[in-house]
Amino acid sequence: MRIRYRAAGMSALAAALVVGLLAGPAGAEGDKPGDNDDPTAGSNAAREIMAAQLPLVDAAQRFTELDKDGQLGGVELVVKKKTLNLWWKGDPPAEIRAEIERQQAEHGIQIKLATSAYSQRELVEITHGLVDRFPKGLTRIGPKVDGSGLTAAVLDGYELDRELVPVPVEVVHEPVLTPTSRGNDSAPWWAGGVTRGAFPNAGTCSTGFAIARYFLWWETTRGILTAEHCGFGGGLGFNDGAGQRIGQAEPAPARRLSDSLFITTNSGARTFDGGVGVGEFSKPVVGAVGNFPGQFVCTSGAATGVHCNIRTDLINQLVLNGGFFFVESVAIATQINGVVATGVGDSGGPVFTLAADPSKVRAAGMMTGALNPVPCQIGGQTGCFNRVAFVDLGFVLIAQQASLLTS
Repeated sequence: MRIRYRAAGMSALAAALVVGLLAGPAGAEGDKPGDNDDPTAGSNAAREIMAAQLPLVDAAQRFTELDKDGQLGGVELVVKKKTLNLWWKGDPPAEIRAEIERQQAEHGIQIKLATSAYSQRELVEITHGLVDRFPKGLTRIGPKVDGSGLTAAVLDGYELDRELVPVPVEVVHEPVLTPTSRGNDSAPWWAGGVTRGAFPNAGTCSTGFAIARYFLWWETTRGILTAEHCGFGGGLGFNDGAGQRIGQAEPAPARRLSDSLFITTNSGARTFDGGVGVGEFSKPVVGAVGNFPGQFVCTSGAATGVHCNIRTDLINQLVLNGGFFFVESVAIATQINGVVATGVGDSGGPVFTLAADPSKVRAAGMMTGALNPVPCQIGGQTGCFNRVAFVDLGFVLIAQQASLLTS
């Protein structure tokens, strides 16, 4: 679920930035890694849990669409129990109750309806108002899953002045986010490749999903996403891991804090999957998906490769990333086995779910940061984390006034 933000231009579909694996020498698209039907390879290993959550995700998206007046308090997926927890502020309209009955009858899922004190829309508006007066020591604030109030994360040694927010707030202690071969890709550029700024002191990041802008049905601009903190302000050139030019990033959009850049280039609607330099393959991107607590996602960064079994904990968060820049509409997710979800160099990379056909993916978000350091267990990689923060793809695309390219 995401809060709908109004765009000045065309409405945007959800899309995300992805991460890259070491590929072979630059060349034609036919030389790049293709499909892999091995059920244990890369994100293929997540097909069972992804298939189980499909009807729950579709139901959650339907309730989000029906929330015309902004009264939805929250949605949570409990995949292993085939259950959707739904919170609503006030008396749900007949349309919502009818949809609950339909979803349960047609898809064999259970939907538990409860009342929330606040709507997600109300709570997001409160957090947005804190951007210009963000209190010292606060690292993150956003709605609770059930719409009962806010959760605020502060650094050790700090407390939150609860008078700053007019709703109940739970305070937890948490550090700031760490801003986080795919290495030698070639045009058309895919999600999940290495990208490095062509400027002094540039670090390594990951490419995101392919996007485009249109006038009516004519394509006017095509490109690929990456994280803005990989080249603050935009207007800079980016290369791949082998030094080949990808393209020039446009100036960063100022109106929305999406931590995203649009690199103008020839791009394609696929994402890298598998490891980094080992077991690499790719999958077509066939659409976008919203984000909901309880939903399982995969990440695929250029530095650490693909990781799955990652459960979304929170959505619609306002975070202070790296301690010095704000990002809105952030989801935070945890790898439930206690191992790697992301690593340094994966920033800008993709977050996705598997489609009904598990050889294809749906774009969910763009990685922006990480929490909870864990051992990397990846040769040559330092800086791995068990929790990943990613920006909702719908929000990114609205910020960029662009649409997701699909296969």
